[in-house]
Amino acid sequence: MIRLIKITINWFRVIFKRGGSMGFEFPNTQVADVEKEINLKEKARTDGENNLPPENSEVFSNCENEAITKYDERRHSAVLQAANYLDPIKNKIIGYAAMLGKTHFFINEFKNRTEQTLNTAEGRLSNLNKSYKTQDQEVKHFKLANNLSRDPRSLTLVKIIIGILFCVGLFLIEVRVNTKLLATAMTGGESEGRNISFAVAALNVFISFLAGYFLVKNLNLAKGTKKIISQITLAVYSFFIIYLNLGLGAFRQIAEDKGNAIKWGETKKIVSQVADLGDPLYFWTVHFGFNAAVLTAIGISFALFSLLDGYFFDDPYPGYGSLGKERNENKKEIERIREHLPTEVTLLYKNEIKRVGDERNKTLSETLKQWSINVTNLESIFSAYRRFATKISDDLDHIIGEYRSINSNFRRDPPPKYWKDETGKIRTRYYDLPERKTNPEIVFTDMAQLYLNKNQIEESTKEYNNKINEEYNNYNKEINIYKESLDKKIAEILAKYDVT
Repeated sequence: MIRLIKITINWFRVIFKRGGSMGFEFPNTQVADVEKEINLKEKARTDGENNLPPENSEVFSNCENEAITKYDERRHSAVLQAANYLDPIKNKIIGYAAMLGKTHFFINEFKNRTEQTLNTAEGRLSNLNKSYKTQDQEVKHFKLANNLSRDPRSLTLVKIIIGILFCVGLFLIEVRVNTKLLATAMTGGESEGRNISFAVAALNVFISFLAGYFLVKNLNLAKGTKKIISQITLAVYSFFIIYLNLGLGAFRQIAEDKGNAIKWGETKKIVSQVADLGDPLYFWTVHFGFNAAVLTAIGISFALFSLLDGYFFDDPYPGYGSLGKERNENKKEIERIREHLPTEVTLLYKNEIKRVGDERNKTLSETLKQWSINVTNLESIFSAYRRFATKISDDLDHIIGEYRSINSNFRRDPPPKYWKDETGKIRTRYYDLPERKTNPEIVFTDMAQLYLNKNQIEESTKEYNNKINEEYNNYNKEINIYKESLDKKIAEILAKYDVT
């Protein structure tokens, strides 16, 4: 049962040591164990009976040296283990010290970002401003050439939607109405009436819209070949539309008079039968009734509405609306950039202040803390080694003292020379480890430069803290001064590219 408890305790010790929560511990060698290993009492008695060491001896006996060697082996083994444990700590201390000692905040990086932002914005504003001025001059020339005093009525998304919906609405209404008016007079009924209505409505609405957009607008031009061609084309198209709708009305009237619908392309016999009622190609030979007149009026009216829709779609003066639109879009983009630039730079400034503050806090709360933990761990191990070396020195003093006590009880000759001090008296302190074995700064030479005592750790922590805070405060002063110059430069850019 006792053995099981010991195994369990040792197991927990191993687990804790692997986890690092207990840190490094120097071994605790028991004096009795070493005395037993070297068979101290038996050798001390035997040496005493044989008057060893001799009276003139100036060095330790074999038994004493064996005890010193045993302890030195244990000490050396512990030093190797401690050195292996300290090696990653050394690297951490060096790394954290380098991070703490460097300059943390550089304003040049922020300056480069803001300068790039300003240069990009100013370059964009310069190009837009050149285009805007050119287009503004073109608008002014257009006004003078066409005796205009108003600005262009540029096409917008809302106008596009309204114009298209109006055109589509006219088309659907005309198809619906014409179908109803034709259906009653067609032999094919509503289906045949719809087919004819689609064709006529497309001409009345969509083609008229294009005519209004591309032809009627040209009538506003002061002079030129383009205006003359448009006048001739529009006259021909107007005649065609009026003729088409009158012919459709006549066709419907003849069908109604005859009592059935005559399809286009029927035989000459059927066509001749309707000759007495008139000919749709010669609409003036037909006597229009109410339905035929309504059908014709709707067609011509919807064609006129579409013509006007195309005319007022964009500015009535051809090219004037698009010219004004490009100018206004550039002006709007210039105003957007001018409005956005101060906000963008201010956001860069705020983000930089936050980043620097976060970096300072992280350096103090993480880097400085980790440096302090590791350098304190080093100090703790050095202190532990001093206690370890002192115990070895005391243990050896005890063992050697016991050896000499037993030896003196059995020897007949006077005590050896090295048992006495310079005055010839028997020493009361029998052994002390030399400083090269007790001083951790000598034992762990590669760690000596990193070692700090508790007062030094506290002072260095304060120095690092003050250094980082001072650097942070100086950076804030510098960046605020730079922000003032930025604001002036932004104000100059805004004034330079003011197109309002």
